[in-house]
Amino acid sequence: MKTFRLAAAAFWLCTSSLCCAAQEVAPVIYLSPDEAAKAKQAVQDLQSAQDRNKRAETAWRVFRESYQSAHPELPNLRFSSDFRIAFASKNVGIFPSGEAATVELSAEERQRAESLYREMQEAKRALDQAQKSWLDYWHQLVLDHVQTSSSGSGTVIALPSGKSATIPSPWTGGFVFTSDFRVAVPRSLQ
Repeated sequence: MKTFRLAAAAFWLCTSSLCCAAQEVAPVIYLSPDEAAKAKQAVQDLQSAQDRNKRAETAWRVFRESYQSAHPELPNLRFSSDFRIAFASKNVGIFPSGEAATVELSAEERQRAESLYREMQEAKRALDQAQKSWLDYWHQLVLDHVQTSSSGSGTVIALPSGKSATIPSPWTGGFVFTSDFRVAVPRSLQ
């Protein structure tokens, strides 16, 4: 019985230390100086687009909230697409026709609303493009450096060229860079 316990303890120690050792080793991608510069630029472009989008959304929300507080008679107000009026539905439950309460925007308010809304839309388009560029960059970097398994396990993606490829695990969740952008590590292993 004592021998059995010693053997079981030895087996447990052996398997648990192998498991721990396996968890301490992770795949990485080493980037060339040119690749590191491109990675840094790609990250900066994405962060700039995210910041611009956040600022534009905040400016629009602040304008809308301040206009709403100036016109409490228009609960849940909305703006017309030409920004000439703000309106809110009244008596929504009356069928077949409800009623809408409206307030005409001043020329200054209209110009401000149009400008803020346009910037929000442009910032969103820029963010969408930056995210697409980032995904294309991420996929290409992984495919350039990581060999896909013969089993094909991973995530199938479509490349800008129209071809499809498989991003192997653990790279499917993205990656993070070291501060000098010379090494990329799978995000899932952080």
